[in-house]
Amino acid sequence: MFKKILVALDGSPHALRAAEEATPLAAHEGAELHLLTVTRPYKVSPKLQQYLEAENLVGEPKYVMDEMTNAIVSEANEIASDAGIRNIKTAVREGKPARTIIDYAKNNKIDLIMVGSRGVGEIEATLLGSVSQKVSLLADCTVMIVR
Repeated sequence: MFKKILVALDGSPHALRAAEEATPLAAHEGAELHLLTVTRPYKVSPKLQQYLEAENLVGEPKYVMDEMTNAIVSEANEIASDAGIRNIKTAVREGKPARTIIDYAKNNKIDLIMVGSRGVGEIEATLLGSVSQKVSLLADCTVMIVR
């Protein structure tokens, strides 16, 4: 039924649970498992950039973000690999989370998107709507929200 499953990861316990739920489903279906993390664009003001350059700290915030992103993807990848899934694709994209997840799903012909019910931006979600809610409204494919 599902040939390509996408798990959206943000480092939250709910997203990790989505990866745990996706793993046996992907194994049962023989599906390709996609693990996606979306980071927000990192912008530095001109004054801060000048300070970073003067202190020889250019690139440091980006390096920290890359390390965090790799850790998020690696944990989910390990869960899937330990379960015997061999067809795993990992991706990191920059942008607005919901829109980026939807675009990735369309571009990769994803059949099922799995997201956690709550992510790391819970205060923002209360004010603007959660990523999982936006994905479920905008997706062309099936969306499973995991608690």
